[in-house]
Amino acid sequence: MTSTQTILFMTLSSYLAESTGESKYIEAAVAAANWLKTWMLDSETSLMKDRMLYLHNAQEVAGSSLSCHLTGLAIEGFTVLASVTDHGEWSNLAINISRAAMNYEEWHSAEGILTVGTDGDPSENNATKSMKGLLNRGLMIAYQRNRSNKPFCDLVRSYINVQFNALYDLSRRWNTYGVDWRGPYVGPYVHAQIAALDTIVAAIAVNDGV
Repeated sequence: MTSTQTILFMTLSSYLAESTGESKYIEAAVAAANWLKTWMLDSETSLMKDRMLYLHNAQEVAGSSLSCHLTGLAIEGFTVLASVTDHGEWSNLAINISRAAMNYEEWHSAEGILTVGTDGDPSENNATKSMKGLLNRGLMIAYQRNRSNKPFCDLVRSYINVQFNALYDLSRRWNTYGVDWRGPYVGPYVHAQIAALDTIVAAIAVNDGV
């Protein structure tokens, strides 16, 4: 069982609750969020796991790996749920996951540049390559809905600016972007542009449209 569907269900339910005010969507979002927190949130890193397997009639998380793009999606979902429920538990969880993701060394270079999805042939697409920008999208949503938390917002802005500056300065040729944001540019590949788009939009948002 993968966490993707449940994260998307939680996020959609949260947005529907926000749009309609109907309790059935809040209840659905909270149920999904509790399941994710219990089974798919890694207790050591506070990052999202990508799957859960059932072993020997007991529920265990096995054969799973930490997912950058699913962590980004979860940050968005938990953040919107926090806005809908006005419940500090979900807000704190989203912020904690955000901090953990920005500081997880295995996903970053020594300079703090996101390196997820840079292994192997850059021309071959997979979810890790094309969707890694969802981490920046999730952080952008958390930034926009926690503007009163200045230390957190300053951290998010600084992080996203590092990603954008690396993308623009080190991994760009004209108006296309590479898979590895540390450079040098290799491409063009469609999946690299998808990841770059989320990052560019996030950079605009956290710098107040500048």
